[in-house]
Amino acid sequence: MLLCGLILMGVIMQSLALGYVLPAAQCDLELTLHQRGWIAAIPFMAMILTGYFWGWLADTRGRRPVLLYSMMTSFILTVLVSFTPNMISFAVIQFLSAVFMSGSSAVAYTYLGEFNNLRHRDKMVAFGSSFVGIGTVVLPAISWLILPLDFSYYIGFLDIYYRPWRLLVIACGIPYAVSSLIMCFAPESPKFLTAAGRKEEVLEVMRTIYSVNYRMPKETFAVESIIVDKQANTDHRVGMFRAIMISMKEQTLPLFKTPLVPWTLLTCFVQFGIFATTNGFYVWFPTILNSVVNHEGEPMRICDVLAYKNNGNDTEVGCDDSMNTATFEQSIYIGLVFSSMYIIVGFLVDFIGKKLILIVVLSSTGLCGIAANFAANTQLAVILFAIFQMSGACIGLMNAVAVELFPTKYRAMAVCLCMMLGRVGSMVGSNLIGIFLQTNCGLSFYIFGGLLIVNAAFCITLPNKKKDCCPAKEIVHEPAQNETHEPV
Repeated sequence: MLLCGLILMGVIMQSLALGYVLPAAQCDLELTLHQRGWIAAIPFMAMILTGYFWGWLADTRGRRPVLLYSMMTSFILTVLVSFTPNMISFAVIQFLSAVFMSGSSAVAYTYLGEFNNLRHRDKMVAFGSSFVGIGTVVLPAISWLILPLDFSYYIGFLDIYYRPWRLLVIACGIPYAVSSLIMCFAPESPKFLTAAGRKEEVLEVMRTIYSVNYRMPKETFAVESIIVDKQANTDHRVGMFRAIMISMKEQTLPLFKTPLVPWTLLTCFVQFGIFATTNGFYVWFPTILNSVVNHEGEPMRICDVLAYKNNGNDTEVGCDDSMNTATFEQSIYIGLVFSSMYIIVGFLVDFIGKKLILIVVLSSTGLCGIAANFAANTQLAVILFAIFQMSGACIGLMNAVAVELFPTKYRAMAVCLCMMLGRVGSMVGSNLIGIFLQTNCGLSFYIFGGLLIVNAAFCITLPNKKKDCCPAKEIVHEPAQNETHEPV
C-alpha cells in the first residue's frame, strides 16, 4: 500500500506540477497563455495515447517490470526536462516523460489490488489512493519552498539560466525515484503469475509473503502445489508486430462483449467525468486562486473576480512570473481536506460499501460545484469550489470497482482503458474550462457539476457486494470468458 501510494503520489505531482511550473517558467520559455494551456495538457495527452499499450504490456509481461522500468525512465526524462532551453524541447521531453509515467498510473492500482484478498482489497486501494490527496498537499508545499527562492545560475553550453522552477520540476519526480528503488525489492503480483501459469514463481512469492507475515522459515509453508490457468500463447511463427496486435486484440475484445461490456462502458464514463472535473479544474486552480487572493474590494463571485481581472488586463501575459504566497497556503489547506476525504473513504468503504460512497460523494460534490458559482461571498465560494474538487477521491474507488469487476486475465487492460478515458476527460476538461473561464465562466461549473451528478446516477447500477453476484462454483477451463467476477 505504501509503495503503490508513493507511486500514485508521484503520478499526481508530475501530472499537476505544470500548474505551478508554467506560470514561473513563462519568462524563460516565452510562453503565452494559450501555449501554457496546451503544455499543461501534455501529460494527459501522453497517457491517452499510450495507456492502452501499457495495459496490454502489464497483462502479458507482468505488473512489476512495467512499473519498475517505466518509473525509472520517466524520472530520468524529468531531470532532462529541467534543463530544456526552449518551449519546443520542454514540450517534447515532457511528453516522453509522461508516456512512461502512464505505465505506472493505472498498473499501480492493479498491482495493489492483487496483493490483497476480498476482505482488505477495497480498504487498501482506498488508503493507497489517499496518497493522491497527500500529493495535492506536498505539491504546493514544495512549490512554496522552491519558487520564492532567488537564484539564477547560467549554464553556457545550454544557454539557459537555472532558476527555481527548474529545480521544482526535479523535486516533483523524487517520489518516482524512491519508488523505483523500492520496486527493485518488490515481488511480481502472484495473481498475474497464477494467470500466466508460472507455478514455481507463484509459490516462491507466496512463501516470501508467508515468511514475512508469520516470521517463519519459508520451508514451513504448507502449500506444495498450486492449480493455475495458463494463458494461451501467441504463435511464435508470426511476426513480432502481428503477434503484438493479435495479443492486444485477444486482451481487448472480451471487454466489449457480454458480460463485460456494460461494466467497461460504465467505468470508462464515470472515470471520464471525475477526471474531467478534478484534473480539468486543478490545472487552472493556481490561476483561479491567485486571482481570488489578489482581489481587493467588496466580496464577489468567483466568475465576477475572473471577469474583472480579464477586463482590466486584456493584453498578452507579461513577463511577471511571481505568485502570491497566499495561493500556496490556500492550496495546502484544500489539499489537507482533500487527503482527509480519501482517508475517511478508506475507513468507511468496509462498512457502507463502494457503491453508496460513490453515489453520495459524486452527487454532493456536483451540487457544490453548481452552488460555487452562485456564492456571493468569496470565502464561501472557495470552500464550495474545494469540495467540488473532492470528487477526485472517487478515482481510487472506481479503480477498486474495476479490479473487482474484471477477471485477472483482462484486469490491467480494463483499468488502463478506463484510466485512459479518464485522461481524455482531463484533457477535454482543462481545455474547455480554459475557454469557458474567458467566455462563459459559469457554464463550466454547471456542465461539470451536472456531469458528476449524472455519474452518480450511473453508479446506482453497480452490483452491491461481490459475494452477491458470484456463483458458488465456477467453471475452471475458461473463467475469464464466462464470468464477470472472479471466484470468491
